[in-house]
Amino acid sequence: AEPEPEPAEQVIGSYTLEKYTESFKWADDPRESTDTYTFPLKEVVNGVTYETTATLEVAKTASNIVNVTVAQKTKASNGQTQSDNSTFTGLELKKIEGSAGEFEMLETGVKIGTIGNKVIIIEDVLNGKDSLGRAYIYTTRLTGKKAL
Repeated sequence: AEPEPEPAEQVIGSYTLEKYTESFKWADDPRESTDTYTFPLKEVVNGVTYETTATLEVAKTASNIVNVTVAQKTKASNGQTQSDNSTFTGLELKKIEGSAGEFEMLETGVKIGTIGNKVIIIEDVLNGKDSLGRAYIYTTRLTGKKAL
């Protein structure tokens, strides 16, 4: 039998962002407010059409470590363009038991997403407090598919 490729080798490449979801919840409230944006995102502001696309670029830094760069581009119908990048570095890949080619992505030991079988999901959870000391949870989720 062929040896299985390194985890990073199985998942590197470019993924197209399909959905961006943000959720907000007060810690003491059962309700949660969620907004989902489908990409490419088209918006018209003052007669100018803006189209935003994004990719998640997964690069190997070690056999089971990757960096994920979220690269967002906005093109406007008036010719203006804007680019914005942010990177999650040093994500450890841990095989999901019983799966074929699916991995958890861990940031300093904490699961922040999954990757494998041409799909990437990154979930960033922020626990905070407002100026009155009320606790809240703010979650962003990026879902992408591997560009063929």
